[in-house]
Amino acid sequence: MHWLRRLLGPRRDPIPAQRQDGGSRFVVVDCETTGLDPGSDALIAIGAVAVVGGRIVASDSFEQVLRPARTSGRDNILIHRIGEAAQRGGVEPREACAAFLDYAGGATLVAFHADFDRAFLARTVRESLGRRLDARWIDLAGLAPALNPGVRAHALDEWLAHFSIDVAQRHHASADAFATAMLLLRLLAQVRPAERQPKALTALARAGRWTAGH
Repeated sequence: MHWLRRLLGPRRDPIPAQRQDGGSRFVVVDCETTGLDPGSDALIAIGAVAVVGGRIVASDSFEQVLRPARTSGRDNILIHRIGEAAQRGGVEPREACAAFLDYAGGATLVAFHADFDRAFLARTVRESLGRRLDARWIDLAGLAPALNPGVRAHALDEWLAHFSIDVAQRHHASADAFATAMLLLRLLAQVRPAERQPKALTALARAGRWTAGH
């Protein structure tokens, strides 16, 4: 069990993508990799936690270390802190991807700089399972500036500081997913309830990405 499960107990069965009361289930994702190139580097860890009804459901979480073909170098390990032994002891990408897809279900996936996580997940799912990663994504790196156009923040740590969100740990897949989930809650609080649906949030995030780039 990772630190979040030790704190809040065992994971319950995942909540359906659409609850009976109409609320959406968001799965906040963070990936750790052997490098920054999704075409040649490998996915080595997936961390995720669900947000439902305006709260983080820490018991509805996911964490898996994958076994890469080659373990990452020392400098890379210093960033994600997943050592060679842990990488060699990880599960096969096929098993990890199948477990993650089963966990996520039809939920909307959320990440900060989502293109990075999506690219690594999509490639690993395609190569290990022969499947397409078919999911809606919301990028908080676009949603945050869309809702806060006057804020001079770009990196996740800068947005966390802006909202005075304290995190106990960073650069760890589960910890970063939890930190991103806390940012999602702050952003959802800025949106009218009628606009908290995935389609509307995706449109806002796309607009924010364009604004942030100009």
